[in-house]
Amino acid sequence: MLGRDKKPRDNYSNHTLIAPSAQIRGDIEFTGGLHVLGTVTGNISVGGEGGRLVIGETGRVQGEIRVPKIVVNGKVEGDVHASEHLELAEKAVIEGNVYYTLIEMVMGAQVDGKLVRQNERKHLPHPDQVKNGESKGKDDK
Repeated sequence: MLGRDKKPRDNYSNHTLIAPSAQIRGDIEFTGGLHVLGTVTGNISVGGEGGRLVIGETGRVQGEIRVPKIVVNGKVEGDVHASEHLELAEKAVIEGNVYYTLIEMVMGAQVDGKLVRQNERKHLPHPDQVKNGESKGKDDK
């Protein structure tokens, strides 16, 4: 199970918790660690010093996420951009496209969208340009 092995954890001095009863409306930019157990309606991004986002089992995010390190065990309605590492735990549900560099996905996690590896992203057509298995890239005529 995710989180049970003894991986070195990032030593962030700033940690923010959004409690299960909290509802945040608006965009969030943070540095350090952000743990979402409540509901966020808005985009989540990280400041210049980097950070790690954890969406707990009761956590819900409606908006785009752009954070280097992300762990999801709740629900996300929007695109997810993880430039370093993405973990999808057993109860993760993502309704949107997932852009990642490294991904770890446990049985039970759900993604309703496209999985796009960021290193290969520039070689792939945009998901909206692909129809019926055919791509319409600039090399196609």
